[in-house]
Amino acid sequence: MDFQRLLLTKDCELFRFSAGLESIAYLLFIPNDNHILVQCAILRELTTLEREEILSFAEKLLSSKPSIDYMVDFFHAEADLESDYPEGDGVFDLVNKTNELFKSNIVIEDTSSINNIVQK
Repeated sequence: MDFQRLLLTKDCELFRFSAGLESIAYLLFIPNDNHILVQCAILRELTTLEREEILSFAEKLLSSKPSIDYMVDFFHAEADLESDYPEGDGVFDLVNKTNELFKSNIVIEDTSSINNIVQK
C-alpha cells in the first residue's frame, strides 16, 4: 500500500492511501488543544492488513507527540476526492471536497501559503 500527502496546512494534514492505482482511503489529521482528530474515509471495505497499515501509519506519525490523545474514526466515503490538484485552482477544489467529505472547515486563502508550509 502506498500513501501520498495531498494537503498540509498549519491546521491539518491530508493523506491518500492506494493499492496499485486504486485509491482506498483518505486520512485527515486536525489538531485541537490537547488531542488530534483523526478521520479515515474509506472507499471500500479494507482488509485487516490494510486497516492495520493505516493505523500503524497514524501511530508512527503521532508517536513524536506522546502527550497527545487520538483515536482513528473510520467511515465510508460516498465518492473519491478526485480533483485537478495540484494544477490551477485544483487545491481549492480539493479543500472543498475534503470539507464536504470530512465535515471540516479547512480554509485556504492563498495556495502559496501551502508551499511555504511544505518548505519549512
